Amino acid sequence: MSAAGGTMCARISLRRGRTRYRRAIRCVARAPPVADDGQGLVLGYDFGTSALKAALFDKAGRVVASGTGPYKLLLPEPGWAEQYPTDWWEAMGAVTPRLLQDSGAEASRIAAIGVTAQMCGVVPVDAEGEALVNALIWLDTRSTGEADRLIGGWPKIGGYGLINLIRWLRLTGGAPNPAGKDPPTKMMWLKANAPAAWARTHRLLDVKDYIVHRLTGRFATSFDCAHLTWLFDARAQHKQWSATLMRRAGVARDLLPDIARATDIVGGLTAEAAERLTLREGTPVVAGLGDVSAAALAAGAPEHGAPHLGLGSSAWLGAMLPKSRVNPLTNIGSISGADGKDYLLVAAQENGGSCVGWALRTLGFADGDFAGFERCAGEARPRVDGPMFLPWLAGERVPADDKNLRGGFLNLGPNDGRAEMARAVYEGVALNVRWAMSDFDRLAGSAGKALRVVGGAAVSRLWCQIFADVLGRPVEPIENPVLGGPLGAAMAASVAAGWHKKLADAAMMTRTGGRFEPAPELAPLYDLRFRRFAAAHKKLRPWYAGARGSGA
Repeated sequence: MSAAGGTMCARISLRRGRTRYRRAIRCVARAPPVADDGQGLVLGYDFGTSALKAALFDKAGRVVASGTGPYKLLLPEPGWAEQYPTDWWEAMGAVTPRLLQDSGAEASRIAAIGVTAQMCGVVPVDAEGEALVNALIWLDTRSTGEADRLIGGWPKIGGYGLINLIRWLRLTGGAPNPAGKDPPTKMMWLKANAPAAWARTHRLLDVKDYIVHRLTGRFATSFDCAHLTWLFDARAQHKQWSATLMRRAGVARDLLPDIARATDIVGGLTAEAAERLTLREGTPVVAGLGDVSAAALAAGAPEHGAPHLGLGSSAWLGAMLPKSRVNPLTNIGSISGADGKDYLLVAAQENGGSCVGWALRTLGFADGDFAGFERCAGEARPRVDGPMFLPWLAGERVPADDKNLRGGFLNLGPNDGRAEMARAVYEGVALNVRWAMSDFDRLAGSAGKALRVVGGAAVSRLWCQIFADVLGRPVEPIENPVLGGPLGAAMAASVAAGWHKKLADAAMMTRTGGRFEPAPELAPLYDLRFRRFAAAHKKLRPWYAGARGSGA
């Protein structure tokens, strides 16, 4: 950080209350800005489940340079899913210098930095921000026992005890997942099973917040990530940590970071981080936002009720709303918007592009040959009597929360081969999204509206057309959909850079990559196939429960 206020800023604590937090933000904002000569850039990072994606963007949202850096997913025991936090930092250190080299840009042109990441992880860190154990990421379900103790009870509704469900709904508009995938039960598990690490824990961070601390030395989180800890009072007049819910989970307030808007400057890039990343010391770093919120921002559809689809390894529907909406029966709920004002309605499904990745391996395609998979699927035509793929490889959340569900093919015939099966995989994921969209449209008021699509899987033009046909509405993928996460993070940074007054204005950075209209003649075919898809779930759900050992 430069001498202009840097030392004084470093002495201001972020650990006590909103007032002191705002003082720190104002102080850091006095760091020398990049001259507004039209040549400024913003840098966005997206830490996914398997890799980092990073990109430099100009004011028009054009990609100046981009890069990726893979890291490991650790599955040490059934139900466990971990990552080394240092791997995220190493990937960042490898990718960032390449961005500057590929773009030819000087580090001094970067006006601000934004970060997004997978959500619902837990990284316990010490006072220096060093991780004390491996990160428990969103896929981890080891804390099912803790989930039952936290939100179980009788009578049960969808895995929740009625009294506990009412308690959480009243304060948060949702509740921790019964499968143990959400942060509070992971925290409870760590407290019970890693007492030495818990005793040294200074903060409990999500993935994004760990990275922001590595960049700035400051502990902070964003409204959306705070909400998904389910220890957050999400009522419009509150928007703060809930003493009631923290006490319920046994988590002390001082273990949780302060909460900021996504566009708030948490701090300037430290000298150590700047040297590692070959960037300018003091470059403003914003609080950032979770991947779901970043996708919503990158979709460039800030109007209330305008739907978008995130299509990465998983799939989710989202729409901004002025008020929180929820249906616990279909597991659709709202999280606080990244700006701390609006709400983001989310219908999150476990299975999206991961199904295509599975099919690549299973059907004999070369590793990463998504283009070949698309060509193969394009050789098959839509058929009423064609094979049907059930995409529930990792269970499902919406609209039926059931970890016992599994995937498979139905109705395979002797003349069906790789092409028919590949097309069925595309169709199966689209039918699954349609299954969620029935209730999502009701809650969002989005029926019939064009659907913006972000995420790497949206690169496939055939899949975009299949989505349009199955959903019966226009589909509009953004340009460079694989970089939706970095774009959303960069859009948050663009507000801090002074390019835009608020997040909604940053929508001008989104560039669409085409429009796919539904084929009217295929509507009856996909109406019938959807009815069969929904019927397959109804018929097979008891079988899956028995096969997975639940005793049903």
